[in-house]
Amino acid sequence: MIPIQEVYVTKQGANILIVDDEPASLESLCVILEHGCQLFMAETARAGLDCLAKNNIDLILLDVDLPDQSGFEVCKAIKFREETKHIPVIFLTGFEGLVFEAQAFQAGAVDFITKPASPYRVLMRVNAHIKTEHHINLRGDTAPT
Repeated sequence: MIPIQEVYVTKQGANILIVDDEPASLESLCVILEHGCQLFMAETARAGLDCLAKNNIDLILLDVDLPDQSGFEVCKAIKFREETKHIPVIFLTGFEGLVFEAQAFQAGAVDFITKPASPYRVLMRVNAHIKTEHHINLRGDTAPT
């Protein structure tokens, strides 16, 4: 297995917004994605939407259970706006089951990951939904552009 320290993003790293109210989850995602990415973090739906409005975000990792609003409602709001509807949203949540996955996709998500997720599962899913020049590389060389 490749140590997580060898995982990095190319120089043109993606801008990733993580919206999750669990500090341990935020910390874990930061360790997985911090190498070359510009990470933006928010612990509430409102803070996440404010951050999204002020920054050029390439991908959003979104929890379902936020203190001020459902992640499903946040995703619907993102997909409703012309300026943000193109941004891929991946739900990363402790909720399991087909019902939650179905709600995520109905809200406009492109993927659904159940916590706790392995670093490689997160990296594979993120890579599947961001532009090639932003791919996180597991081998240590640069991604093709």
